[in-house]
Amino acid sequence: MKLKEILNKLNFTNKLYEEEFLDEEIDESLDEEMSAKDRTFFKKMNKKVVACMIIAALVISSVAGVAGFKYVKAKEQDSESEPITIEVTKQNIEKTLSATGTIISAEESGQFATTASSYPVEEVYVKVGDVVKKGDPLYKLDMTTMEQTLSYQQQALNIQNQQNEIAQQNANQALADAQRNGANQINDSNRNLESAKQDQNTANRNKQNASNSLTAASNSENDAKKEMDAASSTLSSAQQKVDNLNSKITDLQNQINNPGTEQVQKTDENGQPMVDAEGNPVYETKTKDTADLQNQLSQAKTDLESAKTELSNAQSDFESKHTAYKNAVAATESAKQSVQSAGDSVSSANRSVESAQSSLNNTTDSANSNVYTQSQAIKSNELSSKSNTLSAKQEIEKSQEELSKATVYASQDGTVTNVNIVKGQTYSGTDAVVIDNVTSLKATADIDEAQIPSIQVGQKVQIKTDATGDEVLNGTVVFVSPTATKNSTKTTDATSTTASVSKSRATYRVDVQIEDANENLRLGMTAKMTFITASSENAIAVPSSDIKTADDGSKYVVIQTKDGSTKNVTVTTGISDDFYTEITGGDLKEGEMIVESDMDENSADATLESMGTDGGIYFE
Repeated sequence: MKLKEILNKLNFTNKLYEEEFLDEEIDESLDEEMSAKDRTFFKKMNKKVVACMIIAALVISSVAGVAGFKYVKAKEQDSESEPITIEVTKQNIEKTLSATGTIISAEESGQFATTASSYPVEEVYVKVGDVVKKGDPLYKLDMTTMEQTLSYQQQALNIQNQQNEIAQQNANQALADAQRNGANQINDSNRNLESAKQDQNTANRNKQNASNSLTAASNSENDAKKEMDAASSTLSSAQQKVDNLNSKITDLQNQINNPGTEQVQKTDENGQPMVDAEGNPVYETKTKDTADLQNQLSQAKTDLESAKTELSNAQSDFESKHTAYKNAVAATESAKQSVQSAGDSVSSANRSVESAQSSLNNTTDSANSNVYTQSQAIKSNELSSKSNTLSAKQEIEKSQEELSKATVYASQDGTVTNVNIVKGQTYSGTDAVVIDNVTSLKATADIDEAQIPSIQVGQKVQIKTDATGDEVLNGTVVFVSPTATKNSTKTTDATSTTASVSKSRATYRVDVQIEDANENLRLGMTAKMTFITASSENAIAVPSSDIKTADDGSKYVVIQTKDGSTKNVTVTTGISDDFYTEITGGDLKEGEMIVESDMDENSADATLESMGTDGGIYFE
């Protein structure tokens, strides 16, 4: 758009201004000098900001100067201004939140020996800047003293093992003698027990026959129970079907009695659909047709009579099955009594067996007691041997584990960023060698407690640094701390210009994975981060300053109709960026012309004065 066309839209020019102050050559020069980026920037800016930028550009270009602009504005006040309009369009809107953070490694680890004691450093294999792989050696400790200690411990353990073996052989022989004598005594008692068990088997066979009869009766009872349960289930299903049909009939009758209305498009005398002057369909309200509901009601009543017949038949079948079940239960009780009688006979035989068993047990206990005594002697000897060797083995294992830590290896791939040890130094601290993955970077920032609810894992982030210039690096939020990382002191102005109130506010750490590689990025750089907290693509949007609030709190914009008149259109708003607001509902349509709001200042003089004597705006 030409410079003078912009001024015309902002009501900052008239015919006299055009003739005396605007030169076609200058206008074309300004249009050529404005880059595509600047034109996009102007398009997105708020109308008030655009006005100030145009005034400043006019001042800087020296086309007229401040005095000339005031003269033109004075001329303009003599004529009536036309409303400034802007077309309703669709565009992408993003709601953002900005923060400053730091570039860090996505993966960092401090490598150090986890030894129990401190040892001199024998060799350092890496230096700052070296690229290492996981498992590469970093440095080695001198453990000569620990190797000597381990040798003495192993010799002492070998002597102790030889002594334990001799004691174990003696204990095993005593146990074998006790087991042989006890076995002979137990065999005699077992023969007496076998005779008593034969009598017991006869009694048990009689009891088994009675038990078989009980099983048969129980099976009959179970079969009768299943048939009764099946009949009960059929009865419940029939009852449910009747209840469902009754409910359906009631619902259909309610729908017929209260059919409701529906919107249908009106037609003219020729049967053609009617539309209003703007081409929109004209609707009328009609009562819904209930013919289909009447048919459904008639069918439901027919189905109900059939379901009632099924219910009656199911009731009769259930009563028959219930009587058969009660008879089967009585037969089972009779069989149980027979089993009880046979059980009494078994009890008598069991007592004879118990007496023989008691004699066997006494003999067995005596023999086992002797075996147990010898067994305990073996266990005591084993425990004594273990007690003598356990401490020595533990010390050997500790020494071996300590020696295994002599060489420290990289736990990750990356670049060595810090080496805190030198050869010959006795070092026992952490982070002897620090490794960072410099190819996978993150940006981290502390977000104020008021803004942290807007940050979610998975959100997209745009990142810029001084080292990468205007390039925008893409990132994704991968971590949001659930707890405060620190407190920051914010100063809030009080009612007096000389007084202030200090408040402690919490901040929360947020980590962003950087997805774009850039060789200029370095650890520790300052990152300017823009979090995209909400977005809407291809949304109907209008300048935020053109949205007005009615007395009832509703939002509206003023549009210019085709005949030049204006009217208010109610809208529902969505998200906003710095200059535009999304329209999510209401009667506003794409392509309509919005009458833009007046500027806060009613004259060019006031605008210039608010900017300063030299215009107050400059470009870097």
